[in-house]
Amino acid sequence: MEVVDGDGTVGAHLAEAERVDVVAHVGSSATGREIARACAKALLENGGNDAMVVDDNVDPGWAAGQAALGAFANAGQICVSVERIYVVQAIAEAFLDALVCEASTWADRIGPLVDERHREHVHAQVEDATRRGAGVLIGGEPRPGPGTYYPPTVPADCSPDMQVMCEETFGPVAPVRLVPDFATALAEAADDRYGLAATVLTGDMAHGQEAWRSLPVGTVKINGVFGGAPGGASEPRRASGTGFGFGPELLDEMTAVKVVHWSAPVIDPTP
Repeated sequence: MEVVDGDGTVGAHLAEAERVDVVAHVGSSATGREIARACAKALLENGGNDAMVVDDNVDPGWAAGQAALGAFANAGQICVSVERIYVVQAIAEAFLDALVCEASTWADRIGPLVDERHREHVHAQVEDATRRGAGVLIGGEPRPGPGTYYPPTVPADCSPDMQVMCEETFGPVAPVRLVPDFATALAEAADDRYGLAATVLTGDMAHGQEAWRSLPVGTVKINGVFGGAPGGASEPRRASGTGFGFGPELLDEMTAVKVVHWSAPVIDPTP
């Protein structure tokens, strides 16, 4: 094995190299598209905009804990972080109160964002949400001083056109949209250009079945935001990429089948 370090220029040379059979990419959708154009075969885990659906038959405090874990762990810098939350109106007030409390407990438990440019990206999405009518219940302002820390942030009353709802934030932001019922939540969660993963919190197993069957994503997690290590493979959809990223299926992606036709020769019968 050889490690080659460098920026996007180095990556572009590797992707275009004729002797490279497969390129496995984890990163942005824009970069994934460029790699797919350049190489013979690409495994792409691109961006995601993972939804969480909160049904009205679950404990709102427990649901808020799941939402906070999904949105704030590693400062939201996980490929399957919770990026947008749809909560049924009947428990919305209790859920939001609990989520604000959860966010306050996470404030001193997370580290910085990867760099200043990314912190500006996260904050720009929050500012876009406030300009469009969202109310920030906690957080929402970069902390002064050294480092690139951004506080756990909860924008409420979000609408589908806000950047925090329709684009990947990749930061400690948990935007919440209130919906009248589970069917609406599921429909809006599915209406997205990405297709990496989703979480559904519900006490109704029929709702759980409906969710995993209808959500157009590679992984659906029912009642557990991180769901444990994958026993098999998931395949992202839409702008989130293509190809298996785990399990024995990944070994198949990284190998090639060679067919050999071997027939018996005709032997000269003369001595």
